[in-house]
Amino acid sequence: MNDNVGMGMNRVIIKFLILLCFSFSCEGCDILLKIVHKEMAQEKKIFGNITEYNPKVKEVQVVLREIGYSLGSVDGKLGSNTRRALEAFQRDYGLNVSGYIDKKTWEELNLINSANVIYLSKVDMKQIQLALKNAGFDPGAIDGKKGAKTDKAVSSFQSAHGLKVDGVVGEKTWNQLGKYLFRKVE
Repeated sequence: MNDNVGMGMNRVIIKFLILLCFSFSCEGCDILLKIVHKEMAQEKKIFGNITEYNPKVKEVQVVLREIGYSLGSVDGKLGSNTRRALEAFQRDYGLNVSGYIDKKTWEELNLINSANVIYLSKVDMKQIQLALKNAGFDPGAIDGKKGAKTDKAVSSFQSAHGLKVDGVVGEKTWNQLGKYLFRKVE
């Protein structure tokens, strides 16, 4: 048998086994899944069944949408749009880009969600100031008050990131600035 054909067959068999293991819950399947696809195994452990509606998936979708990732409808299903949004999130936050919700991705999403950054689509001013400080732009005191220093820091941030300089933290500015909420610029 040609080596390329043999390798192709092995990939097909592995993919079939992964799908089979994802569909059923058994100890042997879970061990096999951990060996051939670590991120998928972690996702299965966190979420359980994801072939249908899952409230944890819906929670992830809400967080992703609130921090600016486009994923289509919030339906509690891990479809291709949600996978692409997860890949973008993972890339932006320096995580392993797999499109699966592995342990580190889950921790990062929970950290963002627990920070209560977004209140009914309005961003908390203290969180804006903290993100500005972490991004290297001095907003003055982290006091939740939008003063002259905060305005200047927002405008400077917008200018540095090629955004419209208007001093307003709207969706586009927050999509860029929010990445610094839990990370300091090196």
